[in-house]
Amino acid sequence: MAKVFLGIDYGSKRIGLSHADELGFAFALPAATAPELAERFNQIAHEISRLHVTQIVLGYPLSVEGERTKRCDEVDAFALELARRFQLPIEKIDEALTSLAADEMGGRKPRSSKERQDQARSGERDSRAAAVLLQDYLNSRGIGTNLA
Repeated sequence: MAKVFLGIDYGSKRIGLSHADELGFAFALPAATAPELAERFNQIAHEISRLHVTQIVLGYPLSVEGERTKRCDEVDAFALELARRFQLPIEKIDEALTSLAADEMGGRKPRSSKERQDQARSGERDSRAAAVLLQDYLNSRGIGTNLA
């Protein structure tokens, strides 16, 4: 069975999502931005089903020094709920600097505070960060590098 990965950049208001398969290329998906967490879980469930996900890669908010942060407890609770709902393997990986990398590769810079708010609400940056962390995971494991 082919491996299909769902990358998740957890946030309390928006959850960035990305996906990749054994070819080793991560792609951003629409972020889960619904007001209620239950609705965001429904979107995650939809993507897991639609893409036939076999593994979740979850960004883990360690400090730059590699130490646990206050947000780690929140992400741990989220990971437990993911495991309970979906019974898929979950690998937590350090997400340090993924948002900055997402900004570097990201779309057009907002020209106004309204554009900045619209971009934030869309979760586009969060999903780009999820794609960066998933690509880092794939690269670190040599997934997709053995293509002929």
